Amino acid sequence: MYIIIAGMGRVGMSLAKSLSGKGHDLVLLDQNKKTCEEVAGEIDALVINGDCTKTKSLENAGIEDADIFIAVTGNQEINLISGLIAKKFNVPKTIARVSEPDYKDVFESLGIGVVISPELVAANYIEKLIDRPGVVDLAIVGRGDAEILELIIPPTSKVADKKIRELGGAKDYVIIAIYEGNELKIPDGSTELKAYDRILILAKTDSLDEVRKVFSSENKE
Repeated sequence: MYIIIAGMGRVGMSLAKSLSGKGHDLVLLDQNKKTCEEVAGEIDALVINGDCTKTKSLENAGIEDADIFIAVTGNQEINLISGLIAKKFNVPKTIARVSEPDYKDVFESLGIGVVISPELVAANYIEKLIDRPGVVDLAIVGRGDAEILELIIPPTSKVADKKIRELGGAKDYVIIAIYEGNELKIPDGSTELKAYDRILILAKTDSLDEVRKVFSSENKE
C-alpha cells in the first residue's frame, strides 16, 4: 500500500518504524527540517520536509496515489485539516490523532475514517493493569470488544507442557503468538506450551477473567 504519515513525533516514528520494511510505499512528512534529516537516517522511506496542511506539500508526498493518510502530529487541529484535505483527494482511508478524547466524535462526524487518541489508550491501559493483576500487558483492539493479553505461563499451570489442541475448543480466545526466550513463534494446534513461555492471547473483553484463569497457577491438577 501507499501510505503517507504526517508528523514524526513519538507516535509517528513508532508507526513508521513498524511499517518500514513490510513492502509498503512509505512517505513521511514533517515540518521540522532537522527531524526529517534524523528520520531519513533511521527509516527506509521517502522523507519530505513540508507542511501537511498545504496542498503542495501533500502533492509532493503523492497524496493522489495514497491508499492511507495518517496524521499524527502533536496538533489535533493540523491533523484534522490535513485529514480533510486528504479526503478531498479521495484517499480511501484517513486516520487522525486527537489529543483530547472529547473531540473524537467531532473528527468522526467530519468524515475522518479512524480517530485515535494515544492519551485515551494510555489511560485505559493503566486502568486495565490496576483492575487485572497478573496481566503483563494489555492492548485494546478495535472498538473495545476484544483485547490482547500478554501472559507468562506459571510452572504450576495445568496448560504447561500441553499442546494447544489438548486445551479443547475455545470460543472466547485464541493464542496468537508465543515468545520462547526472545524468539517469537506463531503457534498451531501442535505447539506445546511450556512453563515461563510468554504468550499473546486475543480474547473477548467480557471473557478476560475466565481466560486468565485458564492459564493461571490455580488450575494445576
